Amino acid sequence: MLILVYDQYELIATEYAATFTDEFDVRPFDRRLMESFADLLRLSGGSDALDVGCGPGQATAELARCGLNAVGIDGSPTMVSIARQRYPQARYQVADMFDLPYPPASFAAVCAWYSIIHTSTELLPSLFAEFGRVLTDPGWLLLGFQTDAPPSVYAEAFGHRVDMTFLRHDVPTVCDALHTAGFTVYATARRERQEHLNELTAQAFVIAHRTVDQAGPPPRSPSIEH
Repeated sequence: MLILVYDQYELIATEYAATFTDEFDVRPFDRRLMESFADLLRLSGGSDALDVGCGPGQATAELARCGLNAVGIDGSPTMVSIARQRYPQARYQVADMFDLPYPPASFAAVCAWYSIIHTSTELLPSLFAEFGRVLTDPGWLLLGFQTDAPPSVYAEAFGHRVDMTFLRHDVPTVCDALHTAGFTVYATARRERQEHLNELTAQAFVIAHRTVDQAGPPPRSPSIEH
């Protein structure tokens, strides 16, 4: 369902990957949140994580650095090729995140790190349902996305003519879509725009879990810096 967006990223993949490198090194809050997500996964007995819309692989590599068995998928073959070369400690596959090529209960966690920025609000429940389909019981989901700003439309990027719209979702809307898809929201966080990092908007993060067996509560979250 995102084929046209993947085609746009094919045009800019090399320049995009050269521009956005090692983002977690300069964003300690984001790194601590990713580490807390990995802790939650381990506390529930899981270790296999799928990074959807992985791009050049930064978040996939960060999941691997946190000790998880990480797999990244992206609809851009060039992005996947770059990720394989740059971060060989994880595995990668070309795939559409709306149609994941895995059977049910394949992963204990799904990470969508800035991967829903091209998905309209009305499509979020079906996307989250697809994420839930491949999760084990219990299964964890981490979302990172831009928030508190209007959409941005680009006709040019990195010297290429493109047609790309970047959506900024608000947190309550994302949480409602998660509930519709059968998830329970565990934690939300918001970080202000960092101008020195060329961020254009505030950043939002949501951790949710999908538990088919409700016999017991989920584990408590480790502390995250604020």
